[in-house]
Amino acid sequence: MDRNLEVLNHLLVDTFNEILKVEEQSLRLVAGSAITVNEVHTLDAIGQGELLTISELASEMMVTVSTMTIAVNRLEKKGLVERERAGHDKRVVRVRLTDRGRSLAYVHRRFHRRMVKAVAERLTAEEIKILTQSMENLKAFFHAENKSNAKNIVQDE
Repeated sequence: MDRNLEVLNHLLVDTFNEILKVEEQSLRLVAGSAITVNEVHTLDAIGQGELLTISELASEMMVTVSTMTIAVNRLEKKGLVERERAGHDKRVVRVRLTDRGRSLAYVHRRFHRRMVKAVAERLTAEEIKILTQSMENLKAFFHAENKSNAKNIVQDE
């Protein structure tokens, strides 16, 4: 592998690990050990606009409905989300954040804003454009890998 690509690989892996570590530390300061990074990402998805069903949340976060149901159940037990029946159809249940859930999601979004600002503050507009395209390429890679892994799991069964 080209030396520059090796350096890039190490930077990506180290950066990913550092982001997770700092997010966990930040959450512990605010919420104690009561919440995980995955749970706060779920809170963030729930708090982004209109009320969503568990199926809609699962789709947005690219997980199964059963995985999302388990996550929402845990968050509900922790007092961070609540379920609400739709007025027009009582079978439809939507999820929303409690006040505490909104506070944690806000702290998380603030962390991300600070992170992006730290990355972008010394870059030119063109460098930000290149970095953004690079990150879109990385996201597309992970999305394709996720789909590929899902197909392989289904085919292996």
